[in-house]
Amino acid sequence: MTNHTKEACDRYIKAYKKVEKLSKKMKIEEIAQILVMGKSLVEEYRRILNEEE
Repeated sequence: MTNHTKEACDRYIKAYKKVEKLSKKMKIEEIAQILVMGKSLVEEYRRILNEEE
């Protein structure tokens, strides 16, 4: 459980799915630039993706 709103959780899930798709073809730096998010956040999403595999 988190103390985040439903809207915030929806944003996190959408961002995660975007990173998931782009990760197949792009580098972390490129993804961060395209999605306008920090490199460390993209790295965190990638870490979660790798745990699922």
